[in-house]
Amino acid sequence: MFLDEATSALDAFNEKIIMKNLQRFFHNKTVIVIAHRLSTVKHAHQILVIDKGRVVEIGNHKTLTAKKGQYYNLVKNQLELGN
Repeated sequence: MFLDEATSALDAFNEKIIMKNLQRFFHNKTVIVIAHRLSTVKHAHQILVIDKGRVVEIGNHKTLTAKKGQYYNLVKNQLELGN
């Protein structure tokens, strides 16, 4: 399954419901999700950060935020904009 900004037009409540159902339905299957929202990818087993067409970071949310690289900056900026 390939999801490209599939929840971008949804409010946070409905996005959460859809993502929970997708996680349950596609358990143990590969799903590629393209998203700019942290909440959409935060619980992924593996996150790839792509910059200018190249993969620059790979990991899960915890390891990528600890690295304090590009993913960390995206998370930080999104949280700051949400305040």
